[in-house]
Amino acid sequence: MSARRKLATISLGLTLSLAGLTACSTDGGGDGDAAAASSSSPAPDDAASSSAAPELPEAMPEPDLSEVPDPVATVNGEDVAKDEFATYYESQFASAAGQAQMSGEELDTEQLQADTLDTVVDSVVLRQAAEEAGLEPSDEEVDTLLEELATGNGLESVDQFLEVLEQQGMDEETARREAASQLAIQAYIEEEAQVEDPSDEELRDYYDELVAQQEEAAPEGESGASGTAAPQPEIPEFDEVKDQLAEQLRAEEQAAATDELIAALREDAEITSHL
Repeated sequence: MSARRKLATISLGLTLSLAGLTACSTDGGGDGDAAAASSSSPAPDDAASSSAAPELPEAMPEPDLSEVPDPVATVNGEDVAKDEFATYYESQFASAAGQAQMSGEELDTEQLQADTLDTVVDSVVLRQAAEEAGLEPSDEEVDTLLEELATGNGLESVDQFLEVLEQQGMDEETARREAASQLAIQAYIEEEAQVEDPSDEELRDYYDELVAQQEEAAPEGESGASGTAAPQPEIPEFDEVKDQLAEQLRAEEQAAATDELIAALREDAEITSHL
């Protein structure tokens, strides 16, 4: 698993519980609205519908956790519950199943479970390290994170955000605990996997590399569907994107440093998989 993907998935149960949050919060009475729209629409002509009936996509498979043990692993003497694994796995399964369906390839659930367990273990060793370092966010910091998550998901308040989480099976105490854990992990990574700001020379080299990649991907004279030369997007000047490049380069270096940090923590940890 790449460092960037690892960073994206080490978001703990709180963030993963948001997988269906937007749909749940915006649908309101989704089924009822859909039924009303259906009943108010004119009935299709039988001949037209029979001749142009669209081919229905295959139903998405459901994750099977019946063979997954509880606990799924033990990390430094701490058991990792099946429920924690399931939160990650169900999120990853939905994405992987969709990709497999589009590509026509068979979903390798055994490999997906192994990858998911790696992600869970990564989050556990990071949390344990953050706790050992004494990193404990304040209530105000937890409140701020919950406010950001509520706003980011189009909700009006933290109370509304917590209500939606409650509907998905996560009570307020658990949500706040997960938020605090996530903040502690972020603080630990920032403390232990520090990266320096890139120099102007590094940014220039990075810019030149991106320009070369774009030119290689879309060579001059490439034709579009009409047979005419496809217009190439204008490449911004270096000074126009310098700040964005610095942010992106720092993020990539932070991801690589975090990858090394996790590898070191795992090497020193006692990890037993029960899968």
